[in-house]
Amino acid sequence: MKSFSPDKVQNKIINRIEREEKKQAFKRDRFFKFKIGEIHNALSQTLLMKKIIETDNPAAISDSLLKGLKRLLHITEFDLRYAIAPIRDVVQRPNLFSLYMTQYIMETLIDDPDVIEIYGTDEEIYRVVNEIFSRINIRFDRAEKEIMDQLARNKTLVPGSGEYEIAMDQLFRKKMGPPQEQGNTPPPQMILMLSQFNAIPLCSWILI
Repeated sequence: MKSFSPDKVQNKIINRIEREEKKQAFKRDRFFKFKIGEIHNALSQTLLMKKIIETDNPAAISDSLLKGLKRLLHITEFDLRYAIAPIRDVVQRPNLFSLYMTQYIMETLIDDPDVIEIYGTDEEIYRVVNEIFSRINIRFDRAEKEIMDQLARNKTLVPGSGEYEIAMDQLFRKKMGPPQEQGNTPPPQMILMLSQFNAIPLCSWILI
């Protein structure tokens, strides 16, 4: 008769949690690897056009937002949860990435010398930021599922092997384009457009 070992059970639980954390970390890395440029451009355009951020230098604000996204790309789980702690209860079941960028805007970007003013409450800004992350993530998840289904149909590939990882990377590049790890600089036309929008008086934009 086998004896019950609490230590073995605990180790199994810990190993399962660690595997899940690694899985989520890999998924996060892929998401930002291929989507950071799209997220950056959407955040810059939305926050400025909706007059959430008032500035005379849209290009500088865009660069500052990219810095925040790059920090998020490389942040540890512990540092992420520490950073969002002040606003973790702003909504129920929040998106941690959206929380981080909301906190970055409210606590770091607000001190940027190129920022004249930031309008809105934590929750209002979170909802604007989260709408962007959610929209892009939905498309990413759909594309990722199609890629994983395609890999699963290839019986010659073993999950976790070098060949599998290479094939997966090739499929991601084919479907989503090259990695955007450094983000994209908004084109001059967008910067000009945002400058024009930033001259418009504050209007009603709040998402309820």
